[in-house]
Amino acid sequence: MRRFFGKFNGEKIIVCDEEMNHMKNAVRLPVGEQIIVSVGDENDYMCEIESYQKREAVCKVNGKRLCTGNPKKNIVIFQAITKREKFEFIVQKATEIGISKVVPFTSEFVIAKVTDSKMDRLNNIAINACKQCERSIPTEIGKPLDVQGVVDSFKDFDVVLFANERTDKGVKFPNLKNCKNIAIIVGSEGGFSQKEKEKFLDAGATSISLGSRIYRCETASVVMMGLVSVLSEN
Repeated sequence: MRRFFGKFNGEKIIVCDEEMNHMKNAVRLPVGEQIIVSVGDENDYMCEIESYQKREAVCKVNGKRLCTGNPKKNIVIFQAITKREKFEFIVQKATEIGISKVVPFTSEFVIAKVTDSKMDRLNNIAINACKQCERSIPTEIGKPLDVQGVVDSFKDFDVVLFANERTDKGVKFPNLKNCKNIAIIVGSEGGFSQKEKEKFLDAGATSISLGSRIYRCETASVVMMGLVSVLSEN
């Protein structure tokens, strides 16, 4: 069954705007079609399209089940802002991998910016990726921070892992199985200044090498997220 995002309106679920347009005009689902609707909680809602209104579809709820595609751990990636296409790719893959939140931040060598319109697009990318990987809770896109804001957030995590291409290649990942809140830090195309690296490490981040080769920033992000997701599973 096809998946959509909606919201409760009494005992019914309504699917609005772009989601309704996709349902009605793109894939042309008829009234009576069985679908799955997510409302941003832990459940999948088994629904039947009851009617189409001007800007919304009204859906009858026939049942619900726990969505098994949602993250089991709170993994947050602090991603230095990259060029638009790369950041969108990172958000898409973060959702598929099971990352809870992506937080953009500025650093010394960052040129790009995250505007309100870009934030809207990133949220839409996360929602669309949710449908593909069968999550009911989209990856959250956090408000942009600076380096100090990232450091100030360290207190919220059991461990902070900093992707550092110049660190000792023998450094291994710590044991993540008992960690519930995990942070990842990855730089932009220009990387980090030495001062920024020292700031992260002095604040308690663990410096992680991804091997003897230097990755593109989006590659480093995907590798770090994938490794942390797998290594933290119980």
